[in-house]
Amino acid sequence: MTRLSLFLSLVLITSLGNSQHKKTLSFKDYDHWKSLSNQKISNNGKWISYEINPQKGDGYLYLYNVDSQRLDSVPRGKQATFSPENDFIAFKVIPQADTIRALQLKKTKSDKMPKDTLCVWNLLNGEKKTYPRIKAFTIPQKQGNWLAAHFHKSMAPKKREKSDTTAQDTTAATLKKKLSKSTENKPDSARHRKKPAKKFKTEGTQLVYLNPTMGDSISFENVSKYFVPEFGDALFISQSVGDSLEETKIKRLNTNNLIIDSLFHKQGKLHALTANNKAEQIGFLFSPDTVKTKTYRLYYWRQKKNELTTVVDTAHNDLPVGWCAHTKGRLWFSENGDKLFFGTGKRPKEESKDTLLKDEKVFVDVWNWKDTRLQPMQKKNISKEKDRAYVAAYLCKEGIIRQLETEQLKSVDIPDKGNWDFAIGYDRSPYEKASSWNGVFARDIYTIDLKSGKKTLVQEKVTNKYSFSPDGKYLCWFNPKDSLWHLNNIRKKTQIALNKKLDVAFYDELNDVPNSPQAYGVAGWSPESAHVYIYDRYDIWKFDTKMKTEPLNLTRGMGRKHTTRYRYKNLDKDIKYIDETQGILLNTFNESSKNQGYGWLKNGIWNKGLDEASYLETPVKAKKSDQLIWRKGTFNVYPELYLSALDFANEKVLSNTNPQQKDYNWGNIQLVDYTALDGKKYQGLLVTPEDLDTSKKYPMIVYYYERSSDRLNYHHSPRPSRSTVNWTMYASNGYVIFIPDIAYRTGDPGLCAYEAIMGGVMAMTQKFDFIDEKNMGLQGQSWGGYQTAYMITRTNMFKAAMAGAPVSNMTSAYGGIRWGSGMSRMFQYEHTQSRIGGTLWDKFSKYVENSPVFYAPQIETPLLMMHNDNDGAVPWYQGIEMFVAMRRLDKPAWMLTYNNEQHNLTRRANSIDLSIRMMQFFDHYLKGKPAPVWMQYGIPAVEKGKNMGYDLVE
Repeated sequence: MTRLSLFLSLVLITSLGNSQHKKTLSFKDYDHWKSLSNQKISNNGKWISYEINPQKGDGYLYLYNVDSQRLDSVPRGKQATFSPENDFIAFKVIPQADTIRALQLKKTKSDKMPKDTLCVWNLLNGEKKTYPRIKAFTIPQKQGNWLAAHFHKSMAPKKREKSDTTAQDTTAATLKKKLSKSTENKPDSARHRKKPAKKFKTEGTQLVYLNPTMGDSISFENVSKYFVPEFGDALFISQSVGDSLEETKIKRLNTNNLIIDSLFHKQGKLHALTANNKAEQIGFLFSPDTVKTKTYRLYYWRQKKNELTTVVDTAHNDLPVGWCAHTKGRLWFSENGDKLFFGTGKRPKEESKDTLLKDEKVFVDVWNWKDTRLQPMQKKNISKEKDRAYVAAYLCKEGIIRQLETEQLKSVDIPDKGNWDFAIGYDRSPYEKASSWNGVFARDIYTIDLKSGKKTLVQEKVTNKYSFSPDGKYLCWFNPKDSLWHLNNIRKKTQIALNKKLDVAFYDELNDVPNSPQAYGVAGWSPESAHVYIYDRYDIWKFDTKMKTEPLNLTRGMGRKHTTRYRYKNLDKDIKYIDETQGILLNTFNESSKNQGYGWLKNGIWNKGLDEASYLETPVKAKKSDQLIWRKGTFNVYPELYLSALDFANEKVLSNTNPQQKDYNWGNIQLVDYTALDGKKYQGLLVTPEDLDTSKKYPMIVYYYERSSDRLNYHHSPRPSRSTVNWTMYASNGYVIFIPDIAYRTGDPGLCAYEAIMGGVMAMTQKFDFIDEKNMGLQGQSWGGYQTAYMITRTNMFKAAMAGAPVSNMTSAYGGIRWGSGMSRMFQYEHTQSRIGGTLWDKFSKYVENSPVFYAPQIETPLLMMHNDNDGAVPWYQGIEMFVAMRRLDKPAWMLTYNNEQHNLTRRANSIDLSIRMMQFFDHYLKGKPAPVWMQYGIPAVEKGKNMGYDLVE
């Protein structure tokens, strides 16, 4: 062979090799990597919609026809909703992302920005109509073939087929309201002699009733509020009109005959409007006041008597003195329509004129040791508490009001969509102060009779999981003191222990914090509340609420026998009970293999549908057919959308979210077993590059956060990091990632992490020769960040470490504040995650032993930290303490502080920046690449935001 022939052969071989070579993921790939969301199925199961959107830029809405198997797409489609009658789908089409960005750079005002467009797609004939400048649209949830479309101002519709001025208007005489003589009968010249009246500018805009099937449309102008009942028998709108003063008109469009009724017309402002499901009653908050600070009245109208009732004027005898209807409360009818729930509170007052200069005012927080809540917690909730709304009920037939929430009982729940004859009250006040340090968030539970208003204690100091039966007969609650589930008969005021005779743990068997373990919970109730279903770690137990039969293991012990968790999944939110005769859907998860599945249990017979090494999301069932949509994915395969029958047979994949993935070097993952230094057996995960060459050496990063091995089949899309290493991104770039499980002993959280991590790392390096034990790093965030800081005080095995939001000094952190909630941090150390198990003064040596900053002189590992100045979970000064200690000791340390950012990053630009810096840091120490400018020289404050310092220093 000649030299030329040999050269050409080598070129050909090289070319073929390059054509088969996959790309390495880079930060530039983030923007076009996509995700699937908002999947929906029509009630008849014949249509499916979903969105696929890139991380940055424009996405698509997809519409799939199950019968024809045709897939259509709409650029920039969002928020799709099927009509309950399956005859159309409506969605928004948003403006192009590049257009929005360009206008934002020009600082274009919001009212000049392009608006969304409404698209209505007729599924019967395929016709599509668009309506520009849409603000919001609503389709009846359960019945109806129409929608209400509310538009932004300045919309000029091409055609008005019918408007409320030409539609039939049957105004009831008893509801016509005349304006007062002082405002209506006097001419303008008499009312406004001094200066011309300021013309009223309405905030209302056009709203259109659209029936895509029939082709009907009715337009209403100046609409400020509207309401669509679930069954779609009517559309209620409120119009804001007037000349110099605002007037409110409330109208009802009967959607069956398109007749418009005028229900209310008066000078004043409407705040909220609601109706019952059958469109026979309405409630609204309205104020005739012309002053800025308004007092709202609650009105109630019912069709049966065609009468309007003022439920609450500026005061009411059944409300506390000085209280009235409150705008912060939710206004809604019970499902059966016999109650109207609303908010009450102190009557608003005009703020007195400020007569002091700022320099003359005192600004002080007074901390009192008797306070139930610390000052930071009070300030965190000040806007809610200062102008708080309290739940009240109006009984429509009886015409009476019951105040449910009070200043003494501030938390009330309205179960079963308001159909019960009582509400549930929760009083946390006796236990709230102590929760700052004991970590017990207890409550006393009461019933409040809606007719009499009588409050009755059902159970004192409930600290764990509980469940009310759907009919309100029973309260089932777990008592950690005796590890028993108790059943309270609410009406008879009796109590029984359900699992007293069973030698089975119904609480978290893996609990490793110095506090009572949480129960696994209640799965549900049988019809008429004859039985309650309760979880243990693996199985589901059936308990007779009258204790006439022995407890039954519904899953026949299969769960515990095979270390598989069985959990109930309800496919229809309107179904309140578990009916075994109809079959119940159970999700399965095997703790050993991490396989997940679904199957049906019917009359004691188990029918397996799925069981595979995948991550499965909860299925969604078509309301009126046996079609399911669900998502399935693995570490290597994006969780795509699937279609199947109820038995999961003949599954069909509908989506292809990231076809470009095939062109990239990805990663592989495996479940590994190892023994910690203390002899405990653990599982962990090992992620390796897709193109792994076992004859080579690869740097390894160890990531951890308590137990993570259950995430074996989770998919990790390339995306900017909020705080941690992206497993896929690092595997693609030639790293091995080891994720060990960690369990803890009280008093030794740092040591336990060390024993588990070191045992796992040594096991991995001994088992896998491709791991470069000379180039290993550590990475963790929050609790994992603390463990990173602790680890480098105990070993120099690792060449680099990255700690996000670490606690460095438990002695100072113990007395700190969780600024996100305003709570004291004491409970974390005494009873929860930090696991010291005692106070600072009782366990002082443990606090010191577990605080990395006290052992900073022993550190030999370069440390990169991220700790943000608005961290609401771990105080920023914890990162500062660690940084200045290492700086004082002249040890390599860097800290990234993202301004006004929280515990985990929220801004995309900051997340990309962290991703770049973290990989540059590890690349430098574990791969020997040149250090970037920001590591070598830093970034002076005067160059902040101008010089990113990404360039490498050769």
